[in-house]
Amino acid sequence: MPTLRGRLLVDGKLLTGTLGWEKGRITRVDTVGEIGGADLPVIAPGLVDLHVHGHGGFDPVEDVLGMATSLARAGTTAFQPTLFPAAPERLGATCDALWRRVDELAQGAFARVVGLHLEGPFVNPLAAGALPVADLAAPSVAGLRAILGPATGSGRGVRTITLAPELPGAAELVGELARAHVRVSLGHSKATAADARAAARSGACGATHLFNAMPPVHHREVGLAGFALTDAALHAEIIGDLLHVGPEMFELALRARGPDGLCLVSDALQGAGTGCDHFHSHGRDHVLRGGAAYYPPKKDGDEPKLAGSAMSQLEMVRLLVSRGVVGLIEALTMASTTPARALGLEKELGALQLGLAADFLVLRGKELALEAVYVAGERVGAPASKRA
Repeated sequence: MPTLRGRLLVDGKLLTGTLGWEKGRITRVDTVGEIGGADLPVIAPGLVDLHVHGHGGFDPVEDVLGMATSLARAGTTAFQPTLFPAAPERLGATCDALWRRVDELAQGAFARVVGLHLEGPFVNPLAAGALPVADLAAPSVAGLRAILGPATGSGRGVRTITLAPELPGAAELVGELARAHVRVSLGHSKATAADARAAARSGACGATHLFNAMPPVHHREVGLAGFALTDAALHAEIIGDLLHVGPEMFELALRARGPDGLCLVSDALQGAGTGCDHFHSHGRDHVLRGGAAYYPPKKDGDEPKLAGSAMSQLEMVRLLVSRGVVGLIEALTMASTTPARALGLEKELGALQLGLAADFLVLRGKELALEAVYVAGERVGAPASKRA
């Protein structure tokens, strides 16, 4: 049985000890307490990304294996490929083809695909943000069926759908999705707190990239953001590049919900992890600057428009910790344990516990250098990427 010694992230503490695994499962977690060990590496659960559009030059629709391999080499060991909106029939066909490819993948040294995340199309055009308004659709049961396919099928791998609960017809979809065991995440929305509360009572359980593409908290109407900050019904995604959400607001969210209520997501686009300064994706040019991706200005004098992130989850962990916004234990918890729980996979992923999948990272020194990544007990190869 192979073993590693280090500072293990166990139950919200870094404990000096030994981790062992066999046949893809953790079989030994021996700890001796929070003593010394400064020269030992940190051993943490593999990171779980609920919201990622691409990485390493790869897009899930074009090359999901390439994306999964690139993410694993960056420290993310499980993820939901996140698709942009499209007409329901076209989106359903895309999901069907993509999930068939996922089903054909044998487990290997790449990140686990734990279901698809559809960012739309049933979102509010007035809160579309970087999403193409022309590809949005009004909520309808017929549209939902066109996406998920036959009632006797697998739902085409869809695990999460982002929708705006205030739109006509959305309330019915929340109930339909809950019955179909598809997570509803509220986002790209103008929802009031009452709208969000009603959706949560019907089964909604997430908030998509907290603070982004939703109204700010107002002292007479806290809205979706305020509800997500004050009610444990929703696991709230939060982007950690400190550009989508500033340091002070990130700290406020952490004080309100704690690391058990926030899921650190990358919202990365395919240019992330390539080292490039620009790329083309989904018919649009993007420029990378300061850890984020932007649409270039359409004319002189315009500001570039924030389109997504250019950082992996682990890069965000390093940034948040180095800037003193979040402690290491909190950052790693938000990137692994909490998102696994949000997906209902806490008995499989997101923790160093006996019987769980042997997905973990080995981080060295104050810089949190990525020394090794393991998926199902197999060590992942060195980082590599395709130019975007």
